[in-house]
Amino acid sequence: MNVRTAFLYVVSLGAVSGYILWQGHERRRLVEELRGLDRLAVYESTLTGFKKLCVDRAGGGEGFEKYCDTQRDFLELFPECDTGCVRLLAKAEQGPTR
Repeated sequence: MNVRTAFLYVVSLGAVSGYILWQGHERRRLVEELRGLDRLAVYESTLTGFKKLCVDRAGGGEGFEKYCDTQRDFLELFPECDTGCVRLLAKAEQGPTR
């Protein structure tokens, strides 16, 4: 691999990493900017959907893995996500055991 190729890899990796960090920061900022009751309504609605599709569903949410991962990441941004919420997210992440 020559120097130019290595440089392009490093620049590409930096650009992708920067975008991912920016996107995560943007999502956190959106949650933080929601007013109290609005944030609570979004949190409760998201948590209810997460429970139905990712936790309570027979088969542990099979077919919804990407959705469940996204919703789990989103729920973690809320200050309302207490220890019970964190346990629920961890339970869904473990999935069914055989």
